[in-house]
Amino acid sequence: MANQSEADAPAAMEALAQAAAGAAAGDAAPLKRSASTLERAGTALQRAGSNLQLQRASTLPTDHKELQHAATMPMMFDQEAHRPCCGGLWKTQQLFGFALGVLCLVILTSVRPFQEYPQANEMLGITAICASFWVFEVIPVYMTALLPLVLMPFFKVTSSEIAAQAYWSWVSLLVVGVFLVDIALEQVHLPRRMALGLLLRVGVVHPGALLGCFMGLCWLLAMFANSVAVALLITPFAIGLMNAAEEQVRNTAEAEEDDGEALEGGATQEARSRATERAVRDVQKFADCLLLGIAFAATCGGIATITGTLNHYFLAGEPIVAAKLTWGRWFAFGIPISIVTVLLAYASLYARYVRGLRFAGIDHEVLKAEHDELLSEVGPFSLIACSSGSPTAPRVAAS
Repeated sequence: MANQSEADAPAAMEALAQAAAGAAAGDAAPLKRSASTLERAGTALQRAGSNLQLQRASTLPTDHKELQHAATMPMMFDQEAHRPCCGGLWKTQQLFGFALGVLCLVILTSVRPFQEYPQANEMLGITAICASFWVFEVIPVYMTALLPLVLMPFFKVTSSEIAAQAYWSWVSLLVVGVFLVDIALEQVHLPRRMALGLLLRVGVVHPGALLGCFMGLCWLLAMFANSVAVALLITPFAIGLMNAAEEQVRNTAEAEEDDGEALEGGATQEARSRATERAVRDVQKFADCLLLGIAFAATCGGIATITGTLNHYFLAGEPIVAAKLTWGRWFAFGIPISIVTVLLAYASLYARYVRGLRFAGIDHEVLKAEHDELLSEVGPFSLIACSSGSPTAPRVAAS
């Protein structure tokens, strides 16, 4: 994705330079051509910015863990911030959070407002200091999460054995396993490969079929992976595809305008320009529809299984249902609801956005370009890439 952003930005700057050169030379072409070129350049820059903004910290092209931490916790790892406290270690807000958390802990354990349940005072104090450390990022969030493991046995709220068991229960292991599946899906770019493979076999994709393809893929993957992760993996690809479709519409309109420029009058050119703007608005409207469809389908797919949504894990870990609730029973209960909801979501989006849309669809050339770009970035899919843990392994072996 970073390569795509780096390739889009020079193209946008080149288009801006061409428009400026044409205006300086006093070109006889209509001024609207320059405006169209500037709009295309803006679209390319917007696409590059979207790709960089949606890039996840775990896929940044660096081996330094500090950069990944800075992407997830910018307040703590901001190198330019003024740090007057603790020898340049803390910012003012971090010192305030530390003082607030410790003060709340001391007050609640000393005053003890709850007399009927004595241990509730210590537990409330532990909760207050953890909340303060989380909000103000006094220490990294994963270190803050370990504070109850130390403070609860210290204040005799519970034993260290019981506290440690809560940190590593079978529900926690299930969460880790699902996250490992999400990482594997991202490593091999499976959602992007599946979507492009399916769309290339269809050819020219109608907006309704394109929406159904993305929603069906999200719905299926969200059953066996985390629904939020599935939406995060597919959304950048959908945005890039819609940006490419918008650029295709502008290029087609500009080519038609160049062909009929010498034969048609000004009124006809004005009408053609308005038609181009309507086509671009239709593409942008369908892009909104596609993003909503991805979110709805991932949510509906997560309903079908225990592993689809994080809330299901904790429900399955409750003692009152743990002995009776299995993956198969949940699936038998959830799959009818999931199917009905995803069909209703597709029907509502189709009626609200797709019906009456003038957007003709995405041509095979655009899909082929996206597929070639995927192969240039990560290489062809193979078992060698999966076993080695590097998506570029097949290209190295081939060279």
